[in-house]
Amino acid sequence: MKGRAESIIQKLASEFINRESNRTSLITVTQVEYDDRTRATSIFISTYPEKDTRGAVEFLNRNRDEFRDYIKKHSRLARLPRVLFQADPVLGGSQKEVIEPTP
Repeated sequence: MKGRAESIIQKLASEFINRESNRTSLITVTQVEYDDRTRATSIFISTYPEKDTRGAVEFLNRNRDEFRDYIKKHSRLARLPRVLFQADPVLGGSQKEVIEPTP
């Protein structure tokens, strides 16, 4: 179930980003980590140009509620996960710099 949920969330995140972004930078969903036990999902992204990563992560985390609504509307997942967008540390995001969402 975990692999299936990750695949669904990755596809929906890509669609949502394509629909909602202003297209000044290319945002790619590189990985999704879903924890069945806590229902928490980390969605890792990379951007081109790389300098736009921080802004993209902040934008996506501000729109987490809209993304959860998008998941609810476009999937049949039994439980909606808590979502956190993060810069992919392997593809340009700093491993030491975690961009926390603002409340």
